[in-house]
Amino acid sequence: MSVLNRVDEEYLSIIRQVPVIDLTDIDAARAAIKAVFAMAGTVEPHPEVIRSDHSIPNVPGAPDARIRVYRPRNAIGELPGLVWIQGGGYVLTTANPDDQWCERIAHDLQCVVASVIWRRAPEHPFPAAHDDCYATLKWMIASENAIGVNADLIAVGGASSGGGAAAALALRARDEGLPLLHQLLIYPMLDDRNTTRSSHLVTDLELWNRANNILAWQAYLGDAYGTDGVSPYAAPARAADLSGLAPATILTGELDLFVDENIEYAQRLLAADVSVEFHLYPAVHHGFDVHNPNGRQAKRLLQDRDDALRRAYAR
Repeated sequence: MSVLNRVDEEYLSIIRQVPVIDLTDIDAARAAIKAVFAMAGTVEPHPEVIRSDHSIPNVPGAPDARIRVYRPRNAIGELPGLVWIQGGGYVLTTANPDDQWCERIAHDLQCVVASVIWRRAPEHPFPAAHDDCYATLKWMIASENAIGVNADLIAVGGASSGGGAAAALALRARDEGLPLLHQLLIYPMLDDRNTTRSSHLVTDLELWNRANNILAWQAYLGDAYGTDGVSPYAAPARAADLSGLAPATILTGELDLFVDENIEYAQRLLAADVSVEFHLYPAVHHGFDVHNPNGRQAKRLLQDRDDALRRAYAR
């Protein structure tokens, strides 16, 4: 059954305009994403934010990780930091590392954002993307004097697969004793098993659907897909112990493929005595804020996102 008839009208017309993403042909899917960004046009850099690109040391044996850093132009002294992980189902490329999104956070919250340009599957399956994110967090913690970041005020965040990667990074930070202030998880992709009600419900070709989600996990996990050997650093819902994690904010839509696994993860965090703020936006789908950032629910998400980070940095 289609869920499109339940989508808020503010978003439905835009859903029908963008190209369908079909991961049975990853090259074509990447070309479709590129076309979407080409249609949207190039956004001029924010005049009050400085961008800088860096290649940083990765885990042993891996190529240097690539990141883009955003810092408020006139900021003085050490600022809070955010490791931002863009989405794409671990397989899709974008035209930029979420420039507009990251610049807005850097400017409005007066923080330094490091956006990870992670390696894509299937060319680079797990743990490639995870290692790139981990390297970025370690670099940001160690480089406070170079980029002006307070190492005690660093959060991680991401959307879709980036949200899942942020949750995985929070797990690894806990396991290795790295300081982490907060985890901001926007409709995160957490569970490779696809057994929830919502994972079966969303099948519309126009949306991020069950078929694409399974193909994305297969590309990312490789031979481990479908086995008990999947690492929690790949699929955080696999983690048996969620205690001791950084406080979390989880933002998701009612019609998102991931809504049930997001709710379950929030419940498990609460049961592990981890502080959680959870927001559910009615009648919207996966990526609704990207499709129409001026829609009512998208504006709510952006406000909730910023408020969560402000409160975390204030602590």
